[in-house]
Amino acid sequence: MNSSYAEGTLYQRDQSRTQLFGSRDNVNSDPPSSAYDTKSTMDYSQSRLAQLESQSEEHMGLMNQKVKALKSLSLRMGDEIRGSNQTLTNLGHTFEGTTAKLKNTFTNMMTMAGKSRITIKMWLAIFSIVGLLFFWVWVH
Repeated sequence: MNSSYAEGTLYQRDQSRTQLFGSRDNVNSDPPSSAYDTKSTMDYSQSRLAQLESQSEEHMGLMNQKVKALKSLSLRMGDEIRGSNQTLTNLGHTFEGTTAKLKNTFTNMMTMAGKSRITIKMWLAIFSIVGLLFFWVWVH
């Protein structure tokens, strides 16, 4: 039998291959994967803690300013939207009034055309001639 079977090293990898991933001696010297890792024994000095606290307060101040700016922007957007809605409502009322006036005018014109001896086709011809006359004057 081969001597590797007798020694029981058949399951082990070649040493040159395992060196690619680092040695096994440094397994416990890896940096902690999380700041909340309970196994770590980090000792911060008071100056370092004060520095971290000031950085935290500075970041909180910046975040507070940004939240206030977003709140102000959203309030202004709300005011703009309410103003636009009011403008659209007024525009809708104006269009309704204009529609009513045009409908009245058309009804009066049809009544006038029915009472006169001129047919609707003749009125259409007259308006077409007047329109062409205006267009000819405008072009030249």
